Amino acid sequence: MTNGDLKMLKILNSELDLVRLVPGDEEIVICFVPTNRDIYRMLQACHNLKALYVHPDIFKLMPCVGQTLLYMQKVELVVEGNIPNHPPRLGDETCQNEDEAQPRPRAAGVVMLSR
Repeated sequence: MTNGDLKMLKILNSELDLVRLVPGDEEIVICFVPTNRDIYRMLQACHNLKALYVHPDIFKLMPCVGQTLLYMQKVELVVEGNIPNHPPRLGDETCQNEDEAQPRPRAAGVVMLSR
């Protein structure tokens, strides 16, 4: 196998990471609950998207319309328990108890106005 055959999974920790997607991405791991808009943006950005990996807890919270969009575009939705259901944080390697972990605040939405 040559280096050209290796494919890396792109990991998205928040909706802010959607800007890092490129048309060549085929497999994505998401560590946040995407909205319908987020799923639509993934499909627009990645024309060759084949699989989307999510944790079962995230899958339960995903909107049905977004799941239908993935199904209509023939994107495989892989639900596995060994996929992180929250973004890894720096310095959290020593924290083993999820109850002790504090949730990160979400970034405020950006509002663009035009005249």
